[in-house]
Amino acid sequence: MKLRNLICLFLLVPAIVFSAGTQETGKSKEVVLNWYSHASSLGATEQTIIEAFNEQNPDITVKVIELPEATNDKLQALLIALQSGDSSIDFFNADVTWTATFASAGLIEQLDPYMSASERNEFLPGTIEAATYQGKLWGIPFRTDAGVLYYRSDLLEKYGKPVPKTYEELFATAAQINNAEGGGLYALVGSLANGEGMTCNAVEWFYSNNGEVIGSDGSIRINSPQNVEILSLMVDAHKNRLMPEGVLSYGSGDARASMFQGKQVFMRAWPKAYAMGQDATKSQVAGKLGVAPLPKGPQGTSGKSVVGGWQLFLNKNSKQKDAAIKFMKFYASEYAQKLHALNDSYLPARRSLYADADILAKYPYYSLFPSILESAVARPQSPYYAEISAILSAEVQNAMKQSKSPSQALADAQKAMMNVGK
Repeated sequence: MKLRNLICLFLLVPAIVFSAGTQETGKSKEVVLNWYSHASSLGATEQTIIEAFNEQNPDITVKVIELPEATNDKLQALLIALQSGDSSIDFFNADVTWTATFASAGLIEQLDPYMSASERNEFLPGTIEAATYQGKLWGIPFRTDAGVLYYRSDLLEKYGKPVPKTYEELFATAAQINNAEGGGLYALVGSLANGEGMTCNAVEWFYSNNGEVIGSDGSIRINSPQNVEILSLMVDAHKNRLMPEGVLSYGSGDARASMFQGKQVFMRAWPKAYAMGQDATKSQVAGKLGVAPLPKGPQGTSGKSVVGGWQLFLNKNSKQKDAAIKFMKFYASEYAQKLHALNDSYLPARRSLYADADILAKYPYYSLFPSILESAVARPQSPYYAEISAILSAEVQNAMKQSKSPSQALADAQKAMMNVGK
């Protein structure tokens, strides 16, 4: 049953009671788990994993129920269902930015009792950080992502330039190469349209300069000298045409297109861009792309990449928690994550799989990402993340468009964020 249909049932027939999670099967009871997952584009891999689980656990049946396609639609549908007290949802796929939203509302089960320290250490640190809120674990990661710096390895080699460690070096290097090449090359491109893409880029800028958005105590800290400084650097780069003219309307595909058309020296993108860039029929820079960690700002100690990806949450009201945890751990196991990596190009959340011979044989470029993924960090944790992200993106856009100074834009962002939830 589609989740949208379930929601209609919640709204129209509040008193409806869903079937219990156990069924009589001869002399034993079969546990039936309802897993609210992505749309069925990757259903074949999910089904293979479920069948493997059932071989080991014949008394547990897992039913996959589709969530809406768009991430925001998934979020709203799940919030409506769980806030109604529904217990038929046992566990569900959750974006890395949802942890504080569901945990603060008391809608999901704390997982510390189920996941030992040694088990957590098998995952990349940023994936566990993204699944943690107020010092407690709420999710089990099953795939990941992180911001990556791509560079034209042929051009850096041609002009004897090292991969830049700072944004200032990046812009200077690209300007020198552009001049030597006779023009036509931009320094940096990213997904800077107003939205989550801009938030990811901006948070990476702030973090790279030792700035913050939300402190560990929950205080809003976006209006800081460090953040003003790095945002001013980006505004100047855009103003001085070191970024494409239309970059403030670019989504991920637009940023990749600029790089693949040979117009860029550097690009910030997600890891999946690497394989796309090696297709010579669609990319003019096939075989000419290097990968490195993102640069740092003037006051930073290292570049920072924000974590993307997905995890599993356990419904607080599930009546089958032990069985659900058993499957959740199986779905986040090396076996399942390896299967998704080989079949669907998912980046695993488990450290060990980046040295797996089968994965590296199929995707040799996976060996480029461990150092970047190991140091990736979570986006700001807030029960009101969607509102915080929208404010951040809009005000950074105002600065980039020069409708506000960087200091004014961040002061306005600070004020607006402090009023969220009041």
